[in-house]
Amino acid sequence: MAKREILFRGWNKKNKRWLYGYYVVNGGEHFIAPGAFVNDLEFYEDYVIDANTVGQYTGMKDAKGKRIFEGDIIKTPCGFIGEVIFGRAEEKCTHTVCNRKITDVYTTYGWIFMRADGYTCAVDDEILQGELLGNVTENPELIKTE
Repeated sequence: MAKREILFRGWNKKNKRWLYGYYVVNGGEHFIAPGAFVNDLEFYEDYVIDANTVGQYTGMKDAKGKRIFEGDIIKTPCGFIGEVIFGRAEEKCTHTVCNRKITDVYTTYGWIFMRADGYTCAVDDEILQGELLGNVTENPELIKTE
């Protein structure tokens, strides 16, 4: 079994760019450090990020090979737009057996696709064939309902 790369990203307000690496909280400050964390205090502000923008790499990529992080917005091949979050989703499947209607409920914990209308489902192969449009930090307007 292959190990998934553990990687985080966060928005650095000072340099107005995404930082990728290890997520560290120290003294109430939130940092993304690209490697071994720098001990030199003068460089700390270069790694300080907005805690509300932290997203973990899911280990998955979209159809074009772009890495998908928590907080990314994807457009599915069917045209649905949603955000990738870590959470729980329940999906129902109704079928008929011996003239009886049966509904199975599947619960998924992990990486979830959540549309603006509240619909959730597990991130599956169909969703991964979609296109990464942006993220909720830079493009929150993409996730709003019409």
